[in-house]
Amino acid sequence: MVLFRDTRRFESTVEEHDGMWVAKLQAFVPDRLYPTLYLLHKCATRQAAIEALQRKWRILFPDEDALVWHDPVPLSPPSPARRPRYPEGRGG
Repeated sequence: MVLFRDTRRFESTVEEHDGMWVAKLQAFVPDRLYPTLYLLHKCATRQAAIEALQRKWRILFPDEDALVWHDPVPLSPPSPARRPRYPEGRGG
């Protein structure tokens, strides 16, 4: 999930690695070469990883509403343009 605050872009991810769930929150600042890592936490369940992200967000931005997790929506790649098929014997 990508969130924007001021000039910073925050990326939050929850991924499964080797049976553990990893919560990660990092910020990208325009003038910095590398992102700032705010959270890298291993959890036993996916829900615990999401809650870890929400706690860290509350610490970073206490005046904002609680972070609401949204599952990613997969985008299908654009299909290539199709050429019309011509019956045999017709030029194309």
